[in-house]
Amino acid sequence: MLTPEDNQLLTQTDAGTPMGDVFRRYWIPALQTEELISDGKPQRVKLLGEDLVAFRDTEGKVGLVDERCPHRGTSLYYGINDGCGLRCMYHGWKFNTDGECTEIPSEPTDGKFRESVQLKSYPTKEVSGIIWTYMGPKESEPAFPDFYWMNLPRENNLVERVWQECNYAQAMENDLDFVHAAFLHKAHATQEVEDGILSSDLGIDPNHPLVKNPPVKQSVQDTNFGKRCIAVGIGTEEENAFMEIHYIFPFYTYPPRFGGEDGMWHAFVPRDDHSTWTWDVQFAHDRAIDVEAQHARRGLKLDEDLRKVVNADVEYNQDRDLQKTGNFTGIRGIANQDHAATETMGTIVDRTREKLGTSDLPIIHMRRILLQQAKAFQEGQEPLLLENQSLKTLYSEGLYDDKNKKWQEAFPLQEQFEKKKQAVENK
Repeated sequence: MLTPEDNQLLTQTDAGTPMGDVFRRYWIPALQTEELISDGKPQRVKLLGEDLVAFRDTEGKVGLVDERCPHRGTSLYYGINDGCGLRCMYHGWKFNTDGECTEIPSEPTDGKFRESVQLKSYPTKEVSGIIWTYMGPKESEPAFPDFYWMNLPRENNLVERVWQECNYAQAMENDLDFVHAAFLHKAHATQEVEDGILSSDLGIDPNHPLVKNPPVKQSVQDTNFGKRCIAVGIGTEEENAFMEIHYIFPFYTYPPRFGGEDGMWHAFVPRDDHSTWTWDVQFAHDRAIDVEAQHARRGLKLDEDLRKVVNADVEYNQDRDLQKTGNFTGIRGIANQDHAATETMGTIVDRTREKLGTSDLPIIHMRRILLQQAKAFQEGQEPLLLENQSLKTLYSEGLYDDKNKKWQEAFPLQEQFEKKKQAVENK
Protein backbone atom coordinates (compact mmCIF):
# COMPACT_ATOMS: atom_id res chain seq x y z
CA MET A 1 0.00 0.00 0.00
CA LEU A 2 0.97 3.63 -0.30
CA THR A 3 0.60 6.49 2.13
CA PRO A 4 -2.01 9.10 1.20
CA GLU A 5 0.84 11.53 0.46
CA ASP A 6 2.61 9.12 -1.93
CA ASN A 7 -0.65 8.20 -3.66
CA GLN A 8 -1.25 11.89 -4.26
CA LEU A 9 2.31 12.39 -5.51
CA LEU A 10 1.95 9.41 -7.87
CA THR A 11 -1.37 10.44 -9.38
CA GLN A 12 -1.31 14.25 -9.66
CA THR A 13 0.13 15.47 -12.98
CA ASP A 14 -1.07 19.05 -13.55
CA ALA A 15 1.50 21.76 -14.18
CA GLY A 16 3.33 22.63 -10.96
CA THR A 17 3.00 19.16 -9.43
CA PRO A 18 6.21 17.13 -9.08
CA MET A 19 5.03 14.24 -11.26
CA GLY A 20 3.46 16.56 -13.79
CA ASP A 21 6.69 18.53 -14.13
CA VAL A 22 8.70 15.30 -14.51
CA PHE A 23 6.36 14.08 -17.27
CA ARG A 24 6.78 17.40 -19.09
CA ARG A 25 10.48 16.56 -19.53
CA TYR A 26 9.63 13.77 -22.03
CA TRP A 27 8.20 13.67 -25.54
CA ILE A 28 4.49 12.82 -25.38
CA PRO A 29 2.19 11.35 -28.06
CA ALA A 30 -0.65 13.84 -28.56
CA LEU A 31 -2.70 12.98 -31.67
CA GLN A 32 -2.64 10.73 -34.69
CA THR A 33 -1.41 12.33 -37.92
CA GLU A 34 -4.71 11.53 -39.64
CA GLU A 35 -6.68 13.61 -37.11
CA LEU A 36 -5.49 16.90 -38.65
CA ILE A 37 -5.81 18.13 -42.23
CA SER A 38 -4.41 21.36 -43.67
CA ASP A 39 -6.80 24.28 -43.13
CA GLY A 40 -9.22 21.77 -41.61
CA LYS A 41 -11.11 21.64 -38.35
CA PRO A 42 -8.98 22.18 -35.22
CA GLN A 43 -8.98 19.40 -32.64
CA ARG A 44 -9.24 19.71 -28.89
CA VAL A 45 -6.73 17.66 -26.93
CA LYS A 46 -6.24 17.64 -23.18
CA LEU A 47 -2.77 16.72 -21.89
CA LEU A 48 -1.52 16.74 -18.30
CA GLY A 49 -4.53 18.80 -17.26
CA GLU A 50 -4.04 21.46 -19.95
CA ASP A 51 -6.79 22.31 -22.45
CA LEU A 52 -5.11 22.59 -25.84
CA VAL A 53 -6.08 22.90 -29.51
CA ALA A 54 -4.19 21.31 -32.40
CA PHE A 55 -4.39 22.45 -36.03
CA ARG A 56 -2.54 21.88 -39.29
CA ASP A 57 -1.91 25.06 -41.24
CA THR A 58 -1.94 25.72 -44.98
CA GLU A 59 1.68 24.54 -45.35
CA GLY A 60 1.08 21.35 -43.36
CA LYS A 61 2.75 22.54 -40.14
CA VAL A 62 1.13 21.42 -36.89
CA GLY A 63 0.35 23.83 -34.07
CA LEU A 64 -0.46 22.75 -30.51
CA VAL A 65 -1.63 25.80 -28.57
CA ASP A 66 -3.60 26.91 -25.53
CA GLU A 67 -7.32 26.59 -26.25
CA ARG A 68 -8.04 30.05 -24.80
CA CYS A 69 -7.40 33.15 -26.88
CA PRO A 70 -5.15 35.52 -24.87
CA HIS A 71 -7.47 38.44 -25.71
CA ARG A 72 -10.64 37.53 -23.78
CA GLY A 73 -10.43 33.76 -23.33
CA THR A 74 -12.70 32.56 -26.14
CA SER A 75 -12.07 28.97 -27.26
CA LEU A 76 -9.87 28.79 -30.35
CA TYR A 77 -11.38 25.40 -31.14
CA TYR A 78 -14.19 27.37 -32.82
CA GLY A 79 -11.74 29.53 -34.76
CA ILE A 80 -10.94 29.69 -38.49
CA ASN A 81 -7.96 27.65 -39.66
CA ASP A 82 -6.90 29.34 -42.88
CA GLY A 83 -4.02 31.25 -44.44
CA CYS A 84 -1.26 29.73 -42.28
CA GLY A 85 -2.91 30.49 -38.96
CA LEU A 86 -5.78 30.00 -36.54
CA ARG A 87 -8.10 33.01 -36.20
CA CYS A 88 -10.31 33.55 -33.14
CA MET A 89 -13.99 33.81 -34.04
CA TYR A 90 -14.59 36.57 -31.46
CA HIS A 91 -12.42 39.48 -32.66
CA GLY A 92 -10.34 37.92 -35.44
CA TRP A 93 -7.00 37.68 -33.65
CA LYS A 94 -4.81 35.27 -35.61
CA PHE A 95 -1.98 32.99 -34.45
CA ASN A 96 0.56 30.84 -36.28
CA THR A 97 1.74 27.36 -35.25
CA ASP A 98 4.38 28.88 -32.94
CA GLY A 99 1.73 30.84 -31.05
CA GLU A 100 2.87 34.17 -32.52
CA CYS A 101 0.12 36.70 -33.10
CA THR A 102 0.14 37.61 -36.80
CA GLU A 103 -2.98 39.80 -37.07
CA ILE A 104 -5.18 41.90 -34.74
CA PRO A 105 -7.84 43.32 -37.08
CA SER A 106 -9.88 44.67 -34.15
CA GLU A 107 -7.19 47.31 -33.42
CA PRO A 108 -6.52 50.42 -35.59
CA THR A 109 -2.78 49.66 -35.53
CA ASP A 110 -1.39 46.36 -34.37
CA GLY A 111 2.39 46.68 -34.55
CA LYS A 112 4.00 46.77 -31.11
CA PHE A 113 0.86 45.58 -29.36
CA ARG A 114 0.57 42.58 -31.68
CA GLU A 115 4.24 41.71 -31.16
CA SER A 116 3.68 41.66 -27.40
CA VAL A 117 0.96 38.99 -27.67
CA GLN A 118 2.10 35.37 -27.41
CA LEU A 119 -0.21 32.36 -27.30
CA LYS A 120 1.17 29.43 -25.31
CA SER A 121 2.33 26.79 -27.77
CA TYR A 122 4.29 23.55 -27.68
CA PRO A 123 6.70 22.14 -30.28
CA THR A 124 5.56 19.10 -32.27
CA LYS A 125 7.10 16.30 -34.33
CA GLU A 126 5.32 13.81 -36.60
CA VAL A 127 6.76 10.32 -36.56
CA SER A 128 5.18 6.99 -37.60
CA GLY A 129 1.63 8.33 -37.76
CA ILE A 130 1.76 10.13 -34.41
CA ILE A 131 2.03 13.84 -33.59
CA TRP A 132 4.29 14.19 -30.55
CA THR A 133 4.84 17.18 -28.30
CA TYR A 134 7.26 18.36 -25.65
CA MET A 135 5.70 20.42 -22.84
CA GLY A 136 8.75 21.19 -20.70
CA PRO A 137 11.35 23.94 -20.61
CA LYS A 138 13.02 24.53 -23.97
CA GLU A 139 16.49 24.34 -22.49
CA SER A 140 15.76 20.87 -21.09
CA GLU A 141 14.29 19.34 -24.27
CA PRO A 142 15.54 15.74 -24.58
CA ALA A 143 16.41 13.81 -27.72
CA PHE A 144 13.35 12.51 -29.52
CA PRO A 145 12.80 8.83 -28.56
CA ASP A 146 13.60 6.32 -31.29
CA PHE A 147 11.38 3.34 -30.41
CA TYR A 148 11.89 0.04 -32.23
CA TRP A 149 8.53 0.06 -34.01
CA MET A 150 9.22 3.50 -35.50
CA ASN A 151 11.84 1.91 -37.74
CA LEU A 152 9.43 -0.63 -39.24
CA PRO A 153 7.51 0.03 -42.48
CA ARG A 154 4.38 2.06 -41.78
CA GLU A 155 2.12 -0.81 -42.92
CA ASN A 156 3.59 -2.97 -40.15
CA ASN A 157 2.06 -0.72 -37.48
CA LEU A 158 -1.48 -0.14 -36.22
CA VAL A 159 -1.89 2.98 -34.07
CA GLU A 160 -4.87 3.70 -31.83
CA ARG A 161 -5.59 6.03 -28.93
CA VAL A 162 -8.53 5.85 -26.57
CA TRP A 163 -9.85 7.95 -23.70
CA GLN A 164 -9.65 5.73 -20.59
CA GLU A 165 -11.73 6.76 -17.59
CA CYS A 166 -9.13 6.40 -14.85
CA ASN A 167 -5.80 7.80 -13.69
CA TYR A 168 -2.75 6.89 -15.77
CA ALA A 169 -1.08 4.94 -12.93
CA GLN A 170 -3.75 2.27 -12.54
CA ALA A 171 -4.01 1.86 -16.32
CA MET A 172 -0.24 1.33 -16.48
CA GLU A 173 -0.19 -0.96 -13.44
CA ASN A 174 -2.53 -3.29 -15.32
CA ASP A 175 0.01 -3.49 -18.14
CA LEU A 176 2.77 -4.60 -15.76
CA ASP A 177 0.59 -7.29 -14.18
CA PHE A 178 1.51 -10.71 -15.63
CA VAL A 179 -1.01 -12.64 -13.55
CA HIS A 180 -4.18 -10.80 -14.56
CA ALA A 181 -4.06 -12.40 -18.03
CA ALA A 182 -4.70 -15.84 -16.51
CA PHE A 183 -8.05 -14.61 -15.25
CA LEU A 184 -9.28 -11.40 -16.90
CA HIS A 185 -8.26 -12.50 -20.42
CA LYS A 186 -8.87 -16.24 -20.16
CA ALA A 187 -10.99 -17.88 -22.86
CA HIS A 188 -12.53 -21.18 -21.81
CA ALA A 189 -11.67 -23.00 -25.05
CA THR A 190 -9.05 -22.96 -27.80
CA GLN A 191 -9.34 -19.88 -30.01
CA GLU A 192 -9.05 -19.72 -33.78
CA VAL A 193 -6.66 -16.85 -34.54
CA GLU A 194 -4.56 -15.71 -37.48
CA ASP A 195 -0.77 -16.02 -37.48
CA GLY A 196 0.82 -13.55 -35.11
CA ILE A 197 -2.42 -12.67 -33.29
CA LEU A 198 -2.36 -13.18 -29.52
CA SER A 199 -6.06 -13.68 -28.95
CA SER A 200 -9.61 -13.51 -30.19
CA ASP A 201 -12.08 -10.97 -28.81
CA LEU A 202 -13.09 -13.59 -26.23
CA GLY A 203 -9.62 -13.83 -24.78
CA ILE A 204 -6.38 -15.78 -24.77
CA ASP A 205 -6.21 -19.52 -25.47
CA PRO A 206 -6.12 -21.49 -22.18
CA ASN A 207 -2.98 -23.29 -23.41
CA HIS A 208 -1.01 -20.07 -23.85
CA PRO A 209 1.71 -19.64 -21.16
CA LEU A 210 0.14 -16.37 -20.00
CA VAL A 211 -3.04 -18.22 -19.15
CA LYS A 212 -2.40 -21.91 -18.47
CA ASN A 213 -0.82 -21.23 -15.09
CA PRO A 214 -0.50 -17.88 -13.35
CA PRO A 215 3.22 -17.03 -13.69
CA VAL A 216 3.70 -16.08 -10.04
CA LYS A 217 7.48 -16.59 -10.06
CA GLN A 218 8.66 -13.11 -10.99
CA SER A 219 11.74 -10.90 -10.90
CA VAL A 220 12.47 -7.26 -11.69
CA GLN A 221 15.69 -5.80 -13.10
CA ASP A 222 16.80 -2.20 -13.19
CA THR A 223 17.75 -1.12 -16.71
CA ASN A 224 18.99 2.03 -18.41
CA PHE A 225 15.43 2.74 -19.62
CA GLY A 226 13.43 1.80 -16.51
CA LYS A 227 12.53 -1.76 -15.49
CA ARG A 228 12.54 -5.21 -17.02
CA CYS A 229 9.92 -7.50 -15.44
CA ILE A 230 10.42 -11.26 -15.85
CA ALA A 231 7.96 -14.08 -15.22
CA VAL A 232 8.42 -17.85 -15.42
CA GLY A 233 5.40 -19.99 -16.36
CA ILE A 234 4.64 -23.46 -17.63
CA GLY A 235 5.53 -24.01 -21.28
CA THR A 236 5.61 -27.74 -22.01
CA GLU A 237 6.38 -30.87 -19.98
CA GLU A 238 10.10 -30.27 -20.50
CA GLU A 239 10.24 -26.49 -20.82
CA ASN A 240 9.31 -23.37 -18.92
CA ALA A 241 8.03 -20.24 -20.61
CA PHE A 242 10.14 -17.17 -19.86
CA MET A 243 8.29 -13.87 -20.36
CA GLU A 244 9.18 -10.19 -20.06
CA ILE A 245 7.50 -6.82 -19.78
CA HIS A 246 9.52 -3.68 -20.41
CA TYR A 247 8.58 -0.57 -18.47
CA ILE A 248 10.15 2.49 -20.08
CA PHE A 249 10.12 5.53 -17.85
CA PRO A 250 7.88 7.42 -17.39
CA PHE A 251 4.73 5.96 -19.04
CA TYR A 252 5.63 3.55 -21.85
CA THR A 253 5.43 -0.27 -21.82
CA TYR A 254 5.97 -3.35 -23.96
CA PRO A 255 3.55 -6.08 -22.72
CA PRO A 256 4.62 -9.76 -22.92
CA ARG A 257 4.83 -11.48 -26.30
CA PHE A 258 6.51 -14.59 -27.76
CA GLY A 259 8.42 -15.06 -31.00
CA GLY A 260 6.02 -15.11 -33.94
CA GLU A 261 3.43 -12.93 -32.17
CA ASP A 262 2.81 -9.33 -33.15
CA GLY A 263 4.29 -6.88 -30.66
CA MET A 264 2.53 -4.22 -28.60
CA TRP A 265 3.75 -0.85 -27.31
CA HIS A 266 1.66 1.27 -24.95
CA ALA A 267 1.79 4.85 -23.73
CA PHE A 268 -0.34 5.97 -20.79
CA VAL A 269 -0.52 9.75 -21.02
CA PRO A 270 -2.57 11.63 -18.42
CA ARG A 271 -5.40 13.74 -19.87
CA ASP A 272 -5.87 14.94 -16.33
CA ASP A 273 -5.79 13.21 -12.94
CA HIS A 274 -9.00 11.29 -13.65
CA SER A 275 -8.53 10.09 -17.23
CA THR A 276 -5.82 8.82 -19.56
CA TRP A 277 -4.95 8.78 -23.25
CA THR A 278 -4.08 5.12 -23.69
CA TRP A 279 -2.02 4.60 -26.85
CA ASP A 280 -1.76 1.19 -28.53
CA VAL A 281 0.83 0.57 -31.23
CA GLN A 282 0.56 -2.98 -32.50
CA PHE A 283 3.38 -4.00 -34.80
CA ALA A 284 4.35 -6.96 -36.97
CA HIS A 285 8.11 -7.43 -37.26
CA ASP A 286 8.34 -8.70 -40.84
CA ARG A 287 5.00 -8.20 -42.61
CA ALA A 288 2.06 -5.85 -42.94
CA ILE A 289 -0.08 -6.03 -39.81
CA ASP A 290 -3.54 -7.60 -39.98
CA VAL A 291 -5.55 -4.49 -39.11
CA GLU A 292 -8.96 -6.18 -39.12
CA ALA A 293 -7.91 -9.05 -36.84
CA GLN A 294 -6.14 -6.73 -34.39
CA HIS A 295 -9.10 -4.35 -34.23
CA ALA A 296 -11.43 -7.29 -33.65
CA ARG A 297 -9.47 -8.79 -30.78
CA ARG A 298 -9.10 -5.44 -29.00
CA GLY A 299 -12.83 -4.78 -29.39
CA LEU A 300 -12.76 -0.99 -29.03
CA LYS A 301 -15.68 1.01 -30.43
CA LEU A 302 -15.15 4.76 -30.03
CA ASP A 303 -17.23 7.89 -30.47
CA GLU A 304 -15.95 11.10 -32.11
CA ASP A 305 -14.19 12.11 -28.86
CA LEU A 306 -12.40 8.71 -28.72
CA ARG A 307 -14.44 7.62 -25.70
CA LYS A 308 -15.62 4.01 -25.58
CA VAL A 309 -19.18 3.20 -26.59
CA VAL A 310 -18.88 -0.06 -24.65
CA ASN A 311 -18.30 1.41 -21.20
CA ALA A 312 -19.41 1.39 -17.57
CA ASP A 313 -22.78 2.94 -18.52
CA VAL A 314 -23.66 -0.27 -20.37
CA GLU A 315 -21.69 -2.48 -17.93
CA TYR A 316 -19.18 -3.19 -20.73
CA ASN A 317 -21.88 -5.32 -22.38
CA GLN A 318 -21.12 -8.08 -19.92
CA ASP A 319 -22.93 -11.33 -20.81
CA ARG A 320 -23.37 -13.61 -17.78
CA ASP A 321 -24.06 -16.65 -19.95
CA LEU A 322 -20.87 -15.95 -21.92
CA GLN A 323 -19.04 -15.78 -18.59
CA LYS A 324 -20.00 -19.41 -17.97
CA THR A 325 -19.43 -20.75 -21.49
CA GLY A 326 -16.98 -18.45 -23.30
CA ASN A 327 -14.55 -16.56 -21.10
CA PHE A 328 -13.74 -15.53 -17.55
CA THR A 329 -15.33 -12.06 -17.70
CA GLY A 330 -18.33 -12.33 -19.99
CA ILE A 331 -16.91 -9.26 -21.77
CA ARG A 332 -15.76 -9.27 -25.38
CA GLY A 333 -12.61 -7.43 -26.42
CA ILE A 334 -9.24 -7.62 -24.70
CA ALA A 335 -9.07 -3.83 -24.28
CA ASN A 336 -12.63 -3.69 -22.93
CA GLN A 337 -11.69 -6.30 -20.33
CA ASP A 338 -8.68 -4.24 -19.23
CA HIS A 339 -10.68 -1.03 -19.05
CA ALA A 340 -13.49 -2.68 -17.09
CA ALA A 341 -11.00 -3.85 -14.47
CA THR A 342 -9.20 -0.50 -14.08
CA GLU A 343 -12.12 1.89 -14.47
CA THR A 344 -14.32 0.13 -11.93
CA MET A 345 -11.67 0.86 -9.28
CA GLY A 346 -12.74 4.50 -9.47
CA THR A 347 -10.86 7.18 -11.35
CA ILE A 348 -8.14 7.34 -8.66
CA VAL A 349 -7.89 4.16 -6.63
CA ASP A 350 -7.21 4.48 -2.90
CA ARG A 351 -3.87 2.67 -2.61
CA THR A 352 -3.89 3.01 1.19
CA ARG A 353 -6.49 0.22 1.32
CA GLU A 354 -5.00 -2.35 -1.05
CA LYS A 355 -3.44 -5.68 -0.05
CA LEU A 356 -0.55 -6.39 -2.41
CA GLY A 357 0.82 -9.90 -2.90
CA THR A 358 4.02 -11.38 -4.29
CA SER A 359 2.57 -11.34 -7.81
CA ASP A 360 2.45 -7.51 -7.63
CA LEU A 361 6.24 -7.15 -7.68
CA PRO A 362 6.42 -5.29 -11.04
CA ILE A 363 3.78 -2.81 -9.88
CA ILE A 364 5.69 -2.13 -6.67
CA HIS A 365 8.84 -1.41 -8.66
CA MET A 366 7.02 0.83 -11.13
CA ARG A 367 5.60 2.93 -8.32
CA ARG A 368 8.97 3.04 -6.59
CA ILE A 369 10.86 4.46 -9.56
CA LEU A 370 8.13 7.00 -10.31
CA LEU A 371 8.08 8.23 -6.72
CA GLN A 372 11.88 8.23 -6.46
CA GLN A 373 12.21 10.27 -9.65
CA ALA A 374 9.52 12.77 -8.59
CA LYS A 375 11.09 13.27 -5.15
CA ALA A 376 14.58 13.60 -6.63
CA PHE A 377 13.25 16.15 -9.12
CA GLN A 378 11.88 18.20 -6.20
CA GLU A 379 15.42 18.25 -4.82
CA GLY A 380 16.83 19.61 -8.07
CA GLN A 381 17.97 16.40 -9.77
CA GLU A 382 17.33 15.77 -13.46
CA PRO A 383 14.96 12.91 -14.41
CA LEU A 384 16.07 9.65 -16.04
CA LEU A 385 17.57 10.16 -19.50
CA LEU A 386 16.36 7.66 -22.10
CA GLU A 387 19.03 6.23 -24.38
CA ASN A 388 18.05 5.86 -28.03
CA GLN A 389 20.63 3.13 -28.59
CA SER A 390 18.57 1.01 -26.19
CA LEU A 391 15.12 2.07 -27.39
CA LYS A 392 15.99 1.34 -31.03
CA THR A 393 16.26 -2.44 -30.48
CA LEU A 394 13.99 -2.93 -27.44
CA TYR A 395 10.76 -4.93 -27.50
CA SER A 396 9.27 -7.84 -25.52
CA GLU A 397 9.81 -11.37 -26.78
CA GLY A 398 9.50 -14.47 -24.59
CA LEU A 399 11.02 -17.89 -25.12
CA TYR A 400 10.86 -21.55 -24.06
CA ASP A 401 13.79 -23.34 -22.41
CA ASP A 402 14.72 -26.22 -20.13
CA LYS A 403 12.76 -26.36 -16.87
CA ASN A 404 15.96 -26.90 -14.94
CA LYS A 405 17.39 -23.54 -15.99
CA LYS A 406 17.08 -20.44 -13.84
CA TRP A 407 15.72 -17.41 -15.65
CA GLN A 408 19.09 -15.66 -15.39
CA GLU A 409 20.60 -18.43 -17.50
CA ALA A 410 17.76 -18.93 -19.95
CA PHE A 411 16.69 -15.32 -20.36
CA PRO A 412 19.51 -12.91 -19.44
CA LEU A 413 19.27 -9.17 -19.95
CA GLN A 414 21.17 -7.99 -23.00
CA GLU A 415 24.31 -6.11 -22.04
CA GLN A 416 23.25 -2.91 -23.82
CA PHE A 417 20.26 -2.54 -21.47
CA GLU A 418 22.14 -3.12 -18.22
CA LYS A 419 22.32 -0.81 -15.26
CA LYS A 420 24.64 -1.33 -12.33
CA LYS A 421 21.94 -2.32 -9.88
CA GLN A 422 20.69 -5.78 -10.79
CA ALA A 423 17.79 -8.11 -10.12
CA VAL A 424 15.46 -8.08 -7.14
CA GLU A 425 13.84 -11.50 -7.14
CA ASN A 426 10.64 -12.99 -5.80
CA LYS A 427 11.21 -16.73 -5.43
